[in-house]
Amino acid sequence: MKWTIAELVKQYNIDNTIDETVDLKEFIAGTDILDISPVHVTGDYEIYDGEEFNFLLRIECTLTLQCAITLKEIDYPMDFEVEEVFSTYEDDETRKINGITIDLLPIIWSNIYLEKPMRVISKNAYDEVDFENDELPSGDKTINKAFASLKNNKN
Repeated sequence: MKWTIAELVKQYNIDNTIDETVDLKEFIAGTDILDISPVHVTGDYEIYDGEEFNFLLRIECTLTLQCAITLKEIDYPMDFEVEEVFSTYEDDETRKINGITIDLLPIIWSNIYLEKPMRVISKNAYDEVDFENDELPSGDKTINKAFASLKNNKN
């Protein structure tokens, strides 16, 4: 999903729609994402004054994430829309075009990563965990040495 500005301008008058499926598995290394399905990207783009390219994209994929409680794998479907603006000038609301090409793959990946939840919990996670045994036995009066001096301090 990389085009030169000239290709985009030429294609704009014929067909300005985007409908591609891309593989982003190379991007998940070093993240908490276990797997990612092929990403389906649809949408279109507009060109303003030959300097600004406005992409309206719909991104669909499925992430495989780990349950925060049981550590089991969970498939998390994603389907969202984004608007990305590229221009030849630098601005807070646009991305600057470097050279003569626009590459959407890193932009698509960053949007997926931003939309991904911080953690996921499987439907039956709470049924599988024993929460009753997470306390100390009732007769245990162990005091941490780091806090032993505070024992005698009373307000």
